[in-house]
Formats: sequence, structure tokens, C-alpha cells
Amino acid sequence: MTILLVCSVLFIVGGVADPASVGGVVFLFLGVTGTLAFGAVLLVLLGHLLGRRPLLVLEDEGVRIPAKWPMPRRGDRVLPWGEIASVCAWTQGVLTGKGTAHQLAFLPEPESAHAAHVSGAEILRVKTQGMPGTAVLRWNVATLPGWTVKPDEVIREVRKRTDAPFEDRRVGLPKKRRVVRKAPPKEA
Repeated sequence: MTILLVCSVLFIVGGVADPASVGGVVFLFLGVTGTLAFGAVLLVLLGHLLGRRPLLVLEDEGVRIPAKWPMPRRGDRVLPWGEIASVCAWTQGVLTGKGTAHQLAFLPEPESAHAAHVSGAEILRVKTQGMPGTAVLRWNVATLPGWTVKPDEVIREVRKRTDAPFEDRRVGLPKKRRVVRKAPPKEA
């Protein structure tokens, strides 16, 4: 993004050299448009990196998923603990085919108002098949490697706060290894 922003500024510089010509006007237009567009995208990206909003907050009231920066915090989504039918940790293959991404889904009660937004949740419905509740993408969070709290600790805390059934359907987790060493041969 930074390179595109710099190129847009250079278009403006090129257009200012001869603003009366058709080429100068085109360069100015492209430069200003590019500077505004790429500058806005760069600002949002930097806001995500520097804003440091959490992806998931477990509160006494329920599960809070904060609004992404630059949206105001009043746009946070809250799912009360009493309206959670079940919780599922699951794995999604990464689109490039190189690895997996672990997810944590909170399935709201079917009659809850939080279960209304079901469009686009086909994969989540397949992954949580047979579990009580409604698969809703709004209540699904990717457990990223950069989390300050490990996903297993988050799952442990969720299990403490709700009586809803929990299933761990993650695949590809590293297995705990036991190193078994042979005893040195006894000398006779």
C-alpha cells in the first residue's frame, strides 16, 4: 500500500508540472484519486495494527466481539451466556491448501434473536453438525497464533462460564510427544 501511495503522490507531482495539458489533468486526477484511496486503506491497516482491539472478550454478561477499528465500540456484538446453546472449536483448511486455521464458534439458541444472521455459514454448519444451536458466522472467531492468551486457555475459561455443551473438533494439533530412551546396555 505504501508503494501505491507514493506512486499516486508522484502522479500528482507529474500533473503539477503541466496542469493545463490533458496529460497533466489526467495525472492530477489519477494522483489525487490514488492518494485518497490508498491513503485511506493504509490508514485502516495501520489502525488495525496499532489500535490493538481484542478479537474476543469473555465478560460476566457474555461473549463480546469488539467492532473492528475504525468503527466505534458501540458496534460491539454481545452474546449473553444464557443464550449460548453450544460451543465448538473447529478447524478450517486454509484456501491456499497449506495448513489449517482453528476457529471458536458460539452457537446461539435457535429461537434467539442472535441466531437470525445465518447466511454464509455453510462450512460452519457442516463443522458443527449434530450440535445444539444455530451456526452463525457473527459468533465465530478465528484463534490466531498471535493471541496474547492461548486458545486452550480461552476454551477453558469458556467452559467455566457456561453449562452449554462443548466439542473440540480441531484437527492437526501437534501431538504431545514422549521421548523414550533406551537404557544403556549393561556391561557383563
